[in-house]
Amino acid sequence: MSKIKYILMAAAFAVASNTSAQAGSLSDSLPLGKSLAAGHELPLPLGISANVFFMEQDMTAQSIGLDASKIPPSVVGLLVGSQMPPNTPLAQIQAAVAGLTSVLPNLQATADKLESRATSTTAKIDAWVLPFLNVYGVAGHVDGETTASGFSVGGLPPELASLLPNSFAISYSGPVYGVGVTLAAGHNQFFASLDANYTESDLDIGDSTIEAFVISPRIGITGDLGGLSGALYVGAMYQDVDEQQNGTVKFPIMGMPVPVGYDVISEAEEKWNYLIGANLKASESWNYGIEVGFSDRTHVMATLNYRF
Repeated sequence: MSKIKYILMAAAFAVASNTSAQAGSLSDSLPLGKSLAAGHELPLPLGISANVFFMEQDMTAQSIGLDASKIPPSVVGLLVGSQMPPNTPLAQIQAAVAGLTSVLPNLQATADKLESRATSTTAKIDAWVLPFLNVYGVAGHVDGETTASGFSVGGLPPELASLLPNSFAISYSGPVYGVGVTLAAGHNQFFASLDANYTESDLDIGDSTIEAFVISPRIGITGDLGGLSGALYVGAMYQDVDEQQNGTVKFPIMGMPVPVGYDVISEAEEKWNYLIGANLKASESWNYGIEVGFSDRTHVMATLNYRF
C-alpha cells in the first residue's frame, strides 16, 4: 500500500512541477493529434479542479474480528459464577473463567447491516494528451463513518454477549490519492465519456485503508442558455470498494467504558448506481459541475474547474 502511495505522490509532484514550469509550452502542444478532432472545438488542454464528493452506501462485511481481552476479569468471573450451581469448587470456577478468557482475544462477530458514509475533498490536475484522452491525478482528504447495526458476537455465553452493544460506529479520516483516465467522443451537440480511476486512502485508525476502483460511463447533450454554455448528462457508476478498518472502540459494559479491539474487512454491497449531472461553462477557463447518484448507493459531487 505504501509503495502505491509514494508512487502517486511522486507522480503528482512531477506533474505539478512540469505544469508550473512549462504551462505555456504544454498548452501550445497539447493535445497531441489535434487533427483527430475533425474540426470539433476542443477544451483548453490543462485543468485544475476542486472537488467535493459525498457518498452513502451499504457494505457487506467479509469478516468482523474482535479482541475483548480487556473486559475486566471481575466481570468475567461474576458472569461465569452466576451460571454455576451453588457450592461449585473454586478450582472449577477458575478453570471456567480461564477457558472463557482465552477466547476473548479472538472473537468473531456479525452485523445485520453495515453502512458507510464518507465525504472527500480533493484537488485534481488533468491534461488532454489526445483529443479523446484525458489523464489526471487527485489528492485530498476523506472523512467518514462506518456504522454496524444488528451486531452480535459468537463464542460468548449469552449473559456476557448481552452486555455488548448491538451497534457501534467507527469514525475515520485521512489522505486520499488517486489517478485516472477519461475517454471522450462527440457528434454535433451529443457526447459520451468513459471515466476510470483508482484511489487509495490511508486512515488515521490503526493500519486501516480504503481502496476504490471506479468506472463511470456518461452520455449527454450540450447547448446554450442565456448566453451560457452547458451540458446535461446521465450515466452510471461502478464502484469496487474494499475497506479494512482496525483499531479500538470503547463498549459500555456494566457501566464501564471497556476498550475492545476490532478488525473489519468489508466491500460495497452494490457495485452500480445511476447518476445525472450538469456542467456550466461560465467562460473558456471556468467550469462548474454538479452530479447526483441514486439507487442503492447515493452520492453528490460538486466540481469547480479552471482550464488553461
